[in-house]
Amino acid sequence: MRKVLISLLVLLAACTACTEKEVAKHVIIIGLDGWGSYSMEEAKVPFIRQCMKEGSYTLYKRTIRPSVSGPNWAAQMNGTPLESTGITNNDPTPTFKPLYLTEHNAQPTFFHLMRQQYPKAETGIICEWGDFLNYADTLCVNYFKRIFEPSNNPESIVEESTKYIKEKKPVLCFIHIDAMDHAGHSFGRGTPEYYQTFEHVDGQIKQIVDAIKEAGIYDDSVIILTSDHGHEGKHHGGDTLNEIETPFVIWGKGIQKGKVIDETMIQYDVAATVAKILHLETPQSWRGVPMNVFK
Repeated sequence: MRKVLISLLVLLAACTACTEKEVAKHVIIIGLDGWGSYSMEEAKVPFIRQCMKEGSYTLYKRTIRPSVSGPNWAAQMNGTPLESTGITNNDPTPTFKPLYLTEHNAQPTFFHLMRQQYPKAETGIICEWGDFLNYADTLCVNYFKRIFEPSNNPESIVEESTKYIKEKKPVLCFIHIDAMDHAGHSFGRGTPEYYQTFEHVDGQIKQIVDAIKEAGIYDDSVIILTSDHGHEGKHHGGDTLNEIETPFVIWGKGIQKGKVIDETMIQYDVAATVAKILHLETPQSWRGVPMNVFK
């Protein structure tokens, strides 16, 4: 009898594992460089506020130190703190030897996991900050596009992103918008120019989401808005709350609506959450945990 019971338990476990699958078939991440949580008090960003109501969000996601772009975008893709990665600044190579590297001599990002586990899946990156590509492992993506001199044509990021989404219907896509960081450095945190830029970006996000709908994949997608850091004055890199508290908004298929995330969230938890959505097995080197936002 005991042997029969054990056999049934093993069979049940196996069946459970077999029936596990992705939460949604598509994940579109829109990263807003320099988007500090402080901005949400006054910003006139109706579309982002609508997305917050339609999904789950926190305004207390913490950067890793230092509060600069390289380590923080990297952590959101590789699920790992800088103590392991050696990515401590915006340099193209790590400051010190990483604990683990892939066959591409890079960190195991979620793009790398996709290529390993779902090799036929379409993945892509469109970015305004060229150094973003240093941390993404572009050898693992089907498509990547850097927008050169985005200030000359601020709508290029939307044009390229919407075209790619509608033509390729990617399983995983990361879109990096740099305008808010430029406004922060040029004019300072909380200035009219910063908020004007933010309001313009809000409209750009809506256009990208409209393209997801036009592509026919919206109902089977999860969309994420995230950031790398905020600003203190015209600068960042320090430890003030204005620099280290960043928003995270997630909505779409399988995501709870109207939920304020009350868990602790660090940048590398973004990668873990994406991995859970796409049912990716994560490496031992990862330290991120998925947020409790699922239905």
